[in-house]
Amino acid sequence: MAVYRRLAVALLLVAPGLALAQQSPQDAVPPAPAVQPPADAARSAAPILTVDQDVLFAASDWGRRTQRVLDEEGGKIEAENERLASQLSAEEATLTEQRGTMDPAEFRKLAEAFDTRATEVRRQRAQVVQDLNAWAEADRTAFYRAARPLMAEMMQERGAVAVLDRRTVFVSMDAIDMTQALVARLNAALGDGAGTVPLPGPK
Repeated sequence: MAVYRRLAVALLLVAPGLALAQQSPQDAVPPAPAVQPPADAARSAAPILTVDQDVLFAASDWGRRTQRVLDEEGGKIEAENERLASQLSAEEATLTEQRGTMDPAEFRKLAEAFDTRATEVRRQRAQVVQDLNAWAEADRTAFYRAARPLMAEMMQERGAVAVLDRRTVFVSMDAIDMTQALVARLNAALGDGAGTVPLPGPK
């Protein structure tokens, strides 16, 4: 009978890009190559604009703040996981030392209680990681929701009828990419979005 099932909680943090549908490396579409437009058409109105969604989030003040929070909270989770693993390992060693001097039935009872508690610790730590993942996804979704009106505003200013994800476009002109201009507008209007989606409480 196993006295102890070792604590092993993987620290699985979402990077900002995980709120979008993921692609395998084989299916990933590289960014569209930039084609320089003629000088007289460089900044004319375009019916189609492009934006890189991942760059839009990662380069924004909002996305940078989200990544800082993930780094900080992830570090706390990792440190707590290590503390609990060390604590359980020490308890396991103590229990093992007592085995030779205890009644087998009593030892079995203590070992089963220890296994139950170790399993519960593992479940709780996995839930903490899951909660942080869910927060990151919700925070990213809130960013895009807040960005849509400003994106529509820029579309109107440029006379566009549609915005495409640049990663899905085979070839395009630099002049129709609105990513950096939109980042600047979002930073000015939205700031870093702190507090929009509250962090899960400590557990």
